[in-house]
Amino acid sequence: MDDLKMQKQTLKKAYKKTKRKHITLWKILAIVCAVVMIVSIPLTFILQKFDNTVAAFVGGTFWNLQNEDPNAQYFTSDFDSAEEMVNYGLALTQQVEAEGAALLMNNNNALPLAADAKVSTFSSSSVNLVYGGTGSGNIDASTADTLRTALEKVGVTVNPTLWDFYTVGAGKDYARSKSGTVATASEVTAEVPWNVYTDEVKNSVAQYGDAAIVTLSRVGGEGADLSYGEVNYLALDDNEKEMLQNVAEMKKNGIVKKTIVLINSANALQVDFLKNNEYDIDAALWIGDVGISGINAVAEILTGKVNPSGSLVDTYCYDNFSAPAMWNFTPTTYEGYVEGGDVSAKAKSYMIYQEGIYVGYKYYETRYEDFVTGNGNAGDYAYGDIVAYPFGYGMSYTSYDISDMNVNYNAADDTYTVTVKVTNTGDMAGKKTVQVYVQSPYTDYDKQNGIEKSALQLMDYEKTNTLQPGESQTITMNVDMSLLASYDSQNAKTFIVDPGDYYFAIGSDAHDALNNILAAQGKTTADGMTADGDTAFVATYTPANGTVDTTTYKLDTTTGVEITNQLDHANGGLQYLSRSDWTGTWPTVDGEVSDQISTWGNPINGTDASGKAASYTYRKTISKEDLAKLDSFDSLNPTDFSALTDEIVYGKDNGLGLIDMRGLDYDDEKWDELLDQLTPSDYQTLITQSGYGTTAIKSVDKPSTTDRDAATGLVNYGVDASGNFYFKGNITHCGVIVLAQTYNDDLAYHYGENIGDESYYLDVDGWYAPAVNMHRTAFSGRNSEYYSEDPFVGGHIASLECKGVASRGMYVFVKHYAINDQEDHRGDREGQYSIATFLNEQAAREIYLKPFEMCVKADTVEMNYVKDNGDGTYSNATTEIPSVTGVMTSFNRVGYTWAGGNYNLVTGLLRNEWGFHGFIITDNANTGVFMDAGQMIQAGADGKLTNLPSGARYTFNKDDVSDYHYGREAIHNILYTVANSKVMNGGMPGSRYLAKVEPYQKVIYAVDGICGSLIAVLVILTIFRFRKKKENNIENA
Repeated sequence: MDDLKMQKQTLKKAYKKTKRKHITLWKILAIVCAVVMIVSIPLTFILQKFDNTVAAFVGGTFWNLQNEDPNAQYFTSDFDSAEEMVNYGLALTQQVEAEGAALLMNNNNALPLAADAKVSTFSSSSVNLVYGGTGSGNIDASTADTLRTALEKVGVTVNPTLWDFYTVGAGKDYARSKSGTVATASEVTAEVPWNVYTDEVKNSVAQYGDAAIVTLSRVGGEGADLSYGEVNYLALDDNEKEMLQNVAEMKKNGIVKKTIVLINSANALQVDFLKNNEYDIDAALWIGDVGISGINAVAEILTGKVNPSGSLVDTYCYDNFSAPAMWNFTPTTYEGYVEGGDVSAKAKSYMIYQEGIYVGYKYYETRYEDFVTGNGNAGDYAYGDIVAYPFGYGMSYTSYDISDMNVNYNAADDTYTVTVKVTNTGDMAGKKTVQVYVQSPYTDYDKQNGIEKSALQLMDYEKTNTLQPGESQTITMNVDMSLLASYDSQNAKTFIVDPGDYYFAIGSDAHDALNNILAAQGKTTADGMTADGDTAFVATYTPANGTVDTTTYKLDTTTGVEITNQLDHANGGLQYLSRSDWTGTWPTVDGEVSDQISTWGNPINGTDASGKAASYTYRKTISKEDLAKLDSFDSLNPTDFSALTDEIVYGKDNGLGLIDMRGLDYDDEKWDELLDQLTPSDYQTLITQSGYGTTAIKSVDKPSTTDRDAATGLVNYGVDASGNFYFKGNITHCGVIVLAQTYNDDLAYHYGENIGDESYYLDVDGWYAPAVNMHRTAFSGRNSEYYSEDPFVGGHIASLECKGVASRGMYVFVKHYAINDQEDHRGDREGQYSIATFLNEQAAREIYLKPFEMCVKADTVEMNYVKDNGDGTYSNATTEIPSVTGVMTSFNRVGYTWAGGNYNLVTGLLRNEWGFHGFIITDNANTGVFMDAGQMIQAGADGKLTNLPSGARYTFNKDDVSDYHYGREAIHNILYTVANSKVMNGGMPGSRYLAKVEPYQKVIYAVDGICGSLIAVLVILTIFRFRKKKENNIENA
């Protein structure tokens, strides 16, 4: 009996052990499944809620088109394959560089080099070129050619020892750091000290001494301006100077025959080292940001396979601090107001555009004229000691003769036509850009009313075809007379035309044209001119008005809306620079030096505790009244919101889809029927979550869209194997400054077309570009994304890009609207919230807003759609839509009011005066915590560039008439842009967009299902075990 009992106990223990083992396994499995479901269920919700955000990073559309018609392709690409499109883009990029690179110096015809030259490429930058900027200007250059491979393609032999020294030898340790996304500080130079060069490396130059090619690179980008204080990033550093000095010694000793400098920088390099040519440099070629294939064009220019024809779009100086804007480029920090208290965290710094309209050549050439004519208290102004290469300057390997200037007025369109004959008088084929400038009279009325006039302004340009030696071409340029009007913000408060003589001048650059005007006014070198002008290139126009004309241009030429002051709130009541008294009105630093060391690279303005020169921030006490403005979310909208009487309607079943709106006018009554179908959640989603695309909206059958940066192409975002964020795209074009310097309208249009074509292969619908802010100074971090110091060049080239992009059905977001010409303290750092900018309305309208206006008013493009004939039938139709249906606002404030929430800027100017209908989005509102959505929609803007829940910072109030009224307008603008884009390809009236499950969503759903099933089984087993145990207990009882 005992043995039997013992055996039963042993079996019972074994059974319990086995049972515990299996139960434990099930418990572990249950816990794991529960954890997985805890993660995956919220993840599933997030994917559904923020599907467009996910699509921005991993691809996918999250919708399927029902009743699709494959033949309903309203827009198409020009290419049948991505490979064909990419090959065209590479060729286009090379052509842009070929025509945009500017030859600045060519002593004794040092260039071109012999085709079989043996050269030594100096500098760390020679093996680490700048292909593009950082942030929104960042590019993928992983497949780009190097300077060496490009030179070898054209037959030049490159010194391998020197090259290896920089790439794998001791020089590699001094390579420039890789550009990131958004910068937090200025880039720094990275050149190899001369004492690191070994004798072997230095001795190797003798066998490759046909030329020393020295590359000087600088890079800027989003987030931070370039340093200009203790370190001037745009000047040569000590290591670069030492390198050039030693190369000069090699040349002196016969080791090197000639020295060629390549300026690989979008920001205007300070070229003081060329003033007295202390390093015996023979030639200098500006190449800018070369893009993915542009360096091949540089090699062809160096060897004469291509004749350079680029012309500068910025003034290049021996001293970059000579620009008047530099006196106010350092933000001033607000401190406690007079009565005590703290400054709002929402805006701690401000900046004054005290230079007014005198930016770039409009300063340098105007003060030069006043020096020559003895006006305006110009002082002892030595133009030749300040300006190295004027705006519009560029040399060639051949020579040209310009003749037969003729000017005619066309009353029908209020323009002047200027024609000239260009003849290639040299011995090499090439292209020539001709520029036409106009000088307006500077009158007593102007002086009395604070109106400023630059000595001249660019009105148009034209580039010849390739001219063979001896060949001629007559080219035509058009001067829009409205551009001659000046803005009078004090008296007439609109655009005026002064009486007097207007001078039309042809020139190879701005300075050449001005000298021609001065010659027509009887001035010579005896009066202080740098060179005598030629009166044959000047024509005079005298308008009929004998007094100031305040009516001809008081109405907007597009909308007919009366033009009047919109930006009085941004003036600040300050003294702005005036040519009536250069010395007496010269900008001064606002505020006083603080005791806080600057981390942003301010100018030297004190010494530290050790007596070393230091850079301190500036500070100013703010009044209580102004502090209240900084604290406010007031949009400046004058409407009495309590008087709004809109009937609130949601979720109505009108049977319409967004495809039904395609081709309809913005004001068509059918839009109201569609908007009535929206739900409150639709409002919340589109207003607060429109970053990198907009989500699908079922209530109106709106498909999701995907939007992308950057300035020189389209980029995909992702995370690499190391967890690093990266940019990757098919094509990286040359920098937009290179494009602008081509002065070639066709190339600008094709540049845009190619980006539009690429969008088909990347599944992208919208482009966060072009960026048309100004080169106010050389030190702005994002100059590489902006076109020029001249608003006409920037606006004209960008408009052509926009038209090219729009021709492919893609929508653009012209950015950053507006007055966003600096990066420091812009408002995307912890504790920083949006720099306040002050300027006068004339400068705003004539300089900083002009490129935006030109883009918004650019030529239309043809759009195909299916027309509802109203009788149950449909027909194919075409209509014209604007090239620009999107605008991005900026981080900064205009006056005390954030630009994206500024009614006067957004509605007063952009929508009402210029007639813009389309999608206005913020800049990155994930980090711009001051970007209030309520203020935004009241100002007339539409969506926040956010893709994170935390970025919303706003809840749409479905019962509030104001939220409903302005929210409805915002959604209308967004939907209008989407409806008329290529995202509607394949859709027909009646088509519907259904939710689609992406592959990774299927995986998550499968995991959820399996885990749920396992847990269900475990629950059943647990119940069964509990019941069994209960039965056993009853039996034992």
